[in-house]
Amino acid sequence: MNKVTKISVLFLALAILVGCKKRDTFENNSFSDKTFNWTISIPEDYEKMEIKDGKINEDPDLAKRKHSIVAFKKDKANYFEANYEDYSADARSAGLSMRLKDFLFLKDIGQIYPKAQMGDYSVTNEGVSGLEFRKSKTVLTEDGKTVVTMVIFSRTFKEKLFIAKIVYDNEEHGNAMIDLFKKSTFKE
Repeated sequence: MNKVTKISVLFLALAILVGCKKRDTFENNSFSDKTFNWTISIPEDYEKMEIKDGKINEDPDLAKRKHSIVAFKKDKANYFEANYEDYSADARSAGLSMRLKDFLFLKDIGQIYPKAQMGDYSVTNEGVSGLEFRKSKTVLTEDGKTVVTMVIFSRTFKEKLFIAKIVYDNEEHGNAMIDLFKKSTFKE
C-alpha cells in the first residue's frame, strides 16, 4: 500500500469514529447536548424519556419534533421537552416565529385539554447562563380555574431556533423544572 492510500484510509477511519460519536449523553443525572453545548441537571425522581426518530417514548401526548433534544417528566401532566428547528430567516423575524411556536404548542396541549380556554399570556426576556432567552407563559383555564400552564424559553443560535417547553399542572413541579432550566449552562 502506498503512502497516500494509507493516509486516506486513516482519515476515513478517523471520520467514521468522529461521526459515530454520541451527540447527547446522560451521565450522573446530567444531560449534555453537543449541538448547543448545553448541560441540564435532571433529578433522580424524574423519568428520562427516550427519543427515537423524533418520537418521545412513543408518548401520544408529546408531539413529534424533527430535532428533539431531551424530554423528562415528573408525571404525565408535568414535563420538560427541548428541541430545535432549523432557522435561516433574519433576526428581526425571530420574535414573530417564536410567537407562532407558542400558539402551535398551545394547539398541541389543547388536544389534551379540549375544553380549556386560553387565560393569561405574557412574554418577557430572561437570562440563562449569560444568554438572553425569550420566555413566554400561557395559562389554560376551565371554568375559571387553571388546568395547565406552559412556559417556553426560546432563542436563536446561528441558524437554529432552540426551544425549551415546560408544561405543568402542579405549580411546585413547574417551578422546579423552570429552575432546572435557569440553572442549566450553555458554553461557547
